[in-house]
Amino acid sequence: MTQKKRILIVDDDPDFAAAIQKILTSADYHVDVAGNVNDGMKAIKEEIPDLILLDVMMERYDDGFNMCYDLKHDDRYRGIPIIIVTAVTEVTGLKFDPQTDGEYLEADDYVQKPISPEALLTKVARLI
Repeated sequence: MTQKKRILIVDDDPDFAAAIQKILTSADYHVDVAGNVNDGMKAIKEEIPDLILLDVMMERYDDGFNMCYDLKHDDRYRGIPIIIVTAVTEVTGLKFDPQTDGEYLEADDYVQKPISPEALLTKVARLI
């Protein structure tokens, strides 16, 4: 029997995280949730996930960017696919794109909140 792929959601919005967890669980993924960067890093150190869904704005506006940068510059974790899932553009008016924003945002994909379940599952399946 194949082990379920493990996904870690790092997001400080418990309602959003619960909704995404339900979508991913229904698609037969094992899903863990962390509500902040520190808890996210602890979860990664305990068991490396197959993919991370990472919010940008948590305790600070750039928490997700910093966590993504740290992970992609650490040999132990750089291979973990990261999807940035955020409302930062809606809140700040700033637009971010992993294709054009260079070294600082090295996420493997980027989506705006809200995202449809179908679009999320397509992105996850492509990266996992």
